[in-house]
Amino acid sequence: MAKNNVVETLKKVLKVKKITYKSLADELGMSESGVKKLLTSKDISLTRVEQITRLIGLSLADLFQIADEAEVKNVRLSPKQENALFENNLLFRVYWFLAVEEKTLDAIKKSEKLTADQLQRNLMKLENLDLIKIGKNQRVVSVHKGLFRWASDGPLVKKLNNEWSENTLKKVLSHKNNADCLHRLSYLRLSDKSKTAFYDRLNELVNEFARLSQREKTRYADRDLTSISSLIAIANSGFI
Repeated sequence: MAKNNVVETLKKVLKVKKITYKSLADELGMSESGVKKLLTSKDISLTRVEQITRLIGLSLADLFQIADEAEVKNVRLSPKQENALFENNLLFRVYWFLAVEEKTLDAIKKSEKLTADQLQRNLMKLENLDLIKIGKNQRVVSVHKGLFRWASDGPLVKKLNNEWSENTLKKVLSHKNNADCLHRLSYLRLSDKSKTAFYDRLNELVNEFARLSQREKTRYADRDLTSISSLIAIANSGFI
C-alpha cells in the first residue's frame, strides 16, 4: 500500500474527528505550519505517522485497514482478458458475479442455470486468464479484491458503458415509483474552478458510497442489502 494513501487517509480521519492542525501541533510540540508541511511531505516517516495515530486514539494497524478499505484501485485488463470477456457473455457474467457481486458458486450456478460441469469449465477459463485463483476445496478467489474500477478504453468497457448507461436511464425514466429512483437534470454556468470542484465532489461522493457498500457487505446479510445502479453523466454543453 502506498504511503501517500495512508497519509491522505490520516488527514481525512483528522477531519472527521474535528482535530485541527493547531491542536495537533500543540500535542506534537510543533508549529501549525510545521504540521501542515509534515502532512504534505512525501518522505514522512511511519514512526511519525504512528505517533500521530496514538495521539488521536488510533493504532497504526487501524489506519492501514481504513486506508485499504478506502482505496479505489484502477484495474486495467489485458487485451487477452478483455477480449475473452467481451466475446463470451456467460464468461463475463460468471466473472462479474464472482469479482464484483461476490456471489457463491451455488448462487451463480442457480441464477445462470448451469450444470456443475458448465460452471467448472468457465472457472477454468477465468483461472487461465489470471482473473481468479482456484484453491483447495474449490475455493475461488478473485485476483482483484476490494474496490476497483476498470481503467480501460478497450471494447469490453466501451460496450458496458454504452449498454449499461442506456439500460439504467431507461429503467429510471420508465419507473413509476419515484421513491425508488432519482433523476435530475440541471443546467449550470460555472467557472473552470467551480466545474472542477463539482466533478471532484461527485467523484468523491461516489467513492464514499462505494467504500460504504464494501463495508456493509461484511456487516449485513445479503437479503438486507439492495442492489443500486448509478449513472452520472455531465457534458460541456447546453440541452439545446
